[in-house]
Amino acid sequence: MSSISRSFQAFHPSSYGNTISSQDSLLWVSASPSLKYFDLPLLKILNKNYAVARWEYQQSSDEASSLVEAVNLLVNYLKQSDRPIHLAGHGISGVVAMYAAERVPEFVKTLTLLGVAPQPGLTWHVHYYLQRLTTPCTQLRVLAQFSRELFGSSPHSIKTLVNLLQNDLGSSPSPHSLYKIANLDSVMLQVPLLLCSGESDFVVSQKVAQAWTKFMKSGDRIISVPDGRHFFHYHFPNQVAIEMTQFLSQKTALLIPVYSMLN
Repeated sequence: MSSISRSFQAFHPSSYGNTISSQDSLLWVSASPSLKYFDLPLLKILNKNYAVARWEYQQSSDEASSLVEAVNLLVNYLKQSDRPIHLAGHGISGVVAMYAAERVPEFVKTLTLLGVAPQPGLTWHVHYYLQRLTTPCTQLRVLAQFSRELFGSSPHSIKTLVNLLQNDLGSSPSPHSLYKIANLDSVMLQVPLLLCSGESDFVVSQKVAQAWTKFMKSGDRIISVPDGRHFFHYHFPNQVAIEMTQFLSQKTALLIPVYSMLN
């Protein structure tokens, strides 16, 4: 039996004194347990106006990564809703959300992707493994370099960031490894799409992000956060929240309150 687990955490908007209608529900996909802390500043801001719930994917360290199983689990969860919901995610979590939205577009009202390339396999993990394969540097040395490039100025020590990235290599559903760089298919999405990237992100560079334009439909939006690196939503949560709120507010169809599913 698989030890992959799903956990759902609801942020309670009532604590902010807001009245949340069933129109204002957002499901945040979190497939990187060790990095979910960096989502919190954005989620706390969004939670002032939306009923935010977080879908989490975890796997034990002794089993192989399975992007397919993560997507299947999310698809099954989305099918529990009787109305479409807003869906969002960053990095590999956004990839999981994207493939789920492709599978069941009738259950997804909008999709917001942060730090996701139109070539879905282009995550920070790919850059890491390519660096390991082409240089004699140790894992710790490469992760220390990546910590600076992914996060830039951070209140956290390099040692802390290295530990978090090291854990993500073993716990996220990334299909890549030192032995194989996976090739993931690009998709044409039917759902309304908001694409967010960091202007200084080396994982999803501006050139890569602009390649999304050939996959975009009328009404889709793409935005870039000035000075933002890969975790731009952690450093600039207010700007990202404004862009997301403007995009989501254009969608007025009634949505099921996701947090009610958790009871």
